[in-house]
Amino acid sequence: MLMSVTPHPLVAGAARAVAGLAPAVRRLLCDDAILRDTKAAADRGYFTPDEDERVRSWFARYLTARSELSETIRDLRPLAQPRRDGEIRDATRMQAFIVAYAAACTLVNAGRGLVREIAHHTVVQRKLNEQHAGQRIPRKQYTAVYRSLTSPRHAWQLAQAIELADTNRDAIDAAAADPILAPVVDVIESNESVLRMGVRQYLRARLRYRWHSYRRRRASAAQQGLFHLAAASGRVIAEMRLPWHRDRLRRAHRAHLASLVRPGDVFVVRHDRVMSNLFLPGYWPHVALYVGSAADRATHAIEVDEACAAAWVDPHCVLEARKDGVLFRPLDDTLAVDAVVVLRPSLAAADVAAAIARAAIHHGKLYNFDFDFFTADRLVCTEVVYRAYEGIGGVTFPLQTRAGRLTLSAEDILDLAVANRGFETVAVFGTPHVGNRVVTGADAAHALAASYQAGRS
Repeated sequence: MLMSVTPHPLVAGAARAVAGLAPAVRRLLCDDAILRDTKAAADRGYFTPDEDERVRSWFARYLTARSELSETIRDLRPLAQPRRDGEIRDATRMQAFIVAYAAACTLVNAGRGLVREIAHHTVVQRKLNEQHAGQRIPRKQYTAVYRSLTSPRHAWQLAQAIELADTNRDAIDAAAADPILAPVVDVIESNESVLRMGVRQYLRARLRYRWHSYRRRRASAAQQGLFHLAAASGRVIAEMRLPWHRDRLRRAHRAHLASLVRPGDVFVVRHDRVMSNLFLPGYWPHVALYVGSAADRATHAIEVDEACAAAWVDPHCVLEARKDGVLFRPLDDTLAVDAVVVLRPSLAAADVAAAIARAAIHHGKLYNFDFDFFTADRLVCTEVVYRAYEGIGGVTFPLQTRAGRLTLSAEDILDLAVANRGFETVAVFGTPHVGNRVVTGADAAHALAASYQAGRS
């Protein structure tokens, strides 16, 4: 019998891989946490930072499993080619075909599970199509999976594989007696039904993909057009300054503030000379996150990747999103302003360290001139703080709808400090009620509230 031959080493290794990948894919598609997160995001209209991290990590594992299954099929293809009459009379070819067929069953099942069970809403589809450099996820990976499922070429290849499996069913059943191939035959029996799709079902699936692709292309074109328009005008406005103006926060003031701040503190600042203040809500328009020095990073055991560590070196100790992107910047650069509030999160040191690590992964991303909080591949200034602290230690930011988009303004963050909800006021400089001096403690809290009255009157 063909199956009495010991499997080829390549086939045996591939069989073990498929036997391990199939249950892993099944667990991924049945992950209760991801199912809850995607449903909650679809109902809400966006992902929270915690949900964003979980779904990004989940999708990276999914794509890894999918890639390994595809690689297994490619490796086995030269060994699995049948005779022209569809019969496979060589034991090694039959074994290779069985393992490759099991991998194909699992691959298709993974793709259809993603489309039907996970990415059931456009909010989820958009999130899975985002690029994530840290996880090495390129753009439009969900669309790539969906396109592969309905590709005419792949449909023809699957039809050929099914026909070959039916022709050689007795040999597949006999392979269950081999201890190496038995788990693979179980995978076929559990997953093969997903491959069998009638012509009408296939055409419906193909039409659904074409409609998805059309919607995404149209939305992407509109978003790109608006983004480039907003980026161009945003850069022009950001560079419009009063040329004779001198920042009121002088070197002595910056040194005083530097002695007060701790890693995790939030700077909320105002530049009187910047024309973009006219287009941003409230008296306080801009925020930045103080992450501390490289020594602070080591003290707090904050782990970052090599690129992040190379950029986070002295004197760079602030993570800030500006028109040139989300970058680590020197403190003197961030504090070249006319007014500043220093806020401190009311969190344990371990929670603050976790928040800083979570924020640091966004270093190097572009600035989001579209002010869209949905995406995580481009960030506005307040989004750095939001994605650092949202959900940590009970901290929750109230997103507000402005111009039809969910956003977070600098004064929304200050509202939390005024109400003692997750943040406290450490220091204030430059408001109408304090002038050119740094005030701390209770005086700072009063000065902050007074600045609101001045800014909102």
